[in-house]
Amino acid sequence: MTKNELIAAIADETGKSKTDVTAVLASLGTVVAKALKSGDDITLGGVGKLSAAKREAREARNPSTGATIQVPAKTVVKFKVTKDLADAVA
Repeated sequence: MTKNELIAAIADETGKSKTDVTAVLASLGTVVAKALKSGDDITLGGVGKLSAAKREAREARNPSTGATIQVPAKTVVKFKVTKDLADAVA
């Protein structure tokens, strides 16, 4: 499904205009990023939960050369799907 198809489907489902849905989706990324950066989790009802997790620094190997490299620590976004959605898709 493309972004435009998603916007059209949400607009049809909710009765809102495509312009309103586009504005909401455009701001969603910014709002989610701010919340995750401040340490909050985001729960999207019926879809899943987004959370930030710290990944420790580690050693890895370059598959081409076999050389050991250092991978720095970083914060990553994790997503856990709800049971209802997982069951609906299965």
